[in-house]
Amino acid sequence: MRKLEYLAPQTLGEALETLAKQSEGAKIIAGGTDLIPRMRSGIVHPTLIVDLRKLSLNRIEFKDGWIRIGATVTHTDILESDLLASHCPAMVEAAKEIAGPPIRNRGTIGGNLVNASPAADLAVPLLAYDAFVVLAKASAEREVPLMEFFTGPGQTVLTPDEILTEIRIPVVPPRTISKFIKLGKRKAMAIAVTSVATRLTLDEVGNISLARIALGSVAPRPMRSIMAEAILENMTPAIELFAKSARVASMESSPISDIRASGDYRKQMVAVLTRRSLFDAWQQLEKRDR
Repeated sequence: MRKLEYLAPQTLGEALETLAKQSEGAKIIAGGTDLIPRMRSGIVHPTLIVDLRKLSLNRIEFKDGWIRIGATVTHTDILESDLLASHCPAMVEAAKEIAGPPIRNRGTIGGNLVNASPAADLAVPLLAYDAFVVLAKASAEREVPLMEFFTGPGQTVLTPDEILTEIRIPVVPPRTISKFIKLGKRKAMAIAVTSVATRLTLDEVGNISLARIALGSVAPRPMRSIMAEAILENMTPAIELFAKSARVASMESSPISDIRASGDYRKQMVAVLTRRSLFDAWQQLEKRDR
């Protein structure tokens, strides 16, 4: 049995150089809320753990036209961020739904994304906000749209010598509102049966100039419902329009049946939650404009 090594680098460069030389068998740890249980269960057997907690990747800031969120920002940090509450409220709504206070205090946004669960709570609103992830390695850095980051359950485009360092969100236009709804087997401390994030932007005459619909737990990876979005754009908001878009979102989803719910039930809930989320967003915009 190979000995497990632990490294807590002082700089990002040190972490990246280590992975460049020793990526095989290495695992990144930040909060450890997923990796440690998987190690205890014998699912993964790393030979090197690289701890990111000393790398100052825990900032939430507005810089160079982007909202930037460091990979080690915790779910609690998201809940307490005035910047995110103002510009990305669906992220705050999603963070509220994650586990309980102990997990929220340790779990990180980077871990939530790299874990690549189809039910990842934060991935859904981030898709609705057209987020990008920054992936760094010793020789280069690249920016990847979150839509292209996930490749399947537990799988991403991240290579063994790369670290997800930051999430970048473009500033949303005026007259925009976003919503997040999660359905679980219970009201708290539950993995999503279905989750939906929507974002609507209205133009000066009140038509929908931009629409985003993102879904969780209903496909091999968190997804955007592109066809359902297209139905909404350049249209006047209406209950019937939202219902039509929601039905298309349900058709685009491809959920499995498991211990938490059947695939058919999940499809039904996509339609229900999408319609509800769109309507709630529209109503909130209407009230704000009065």
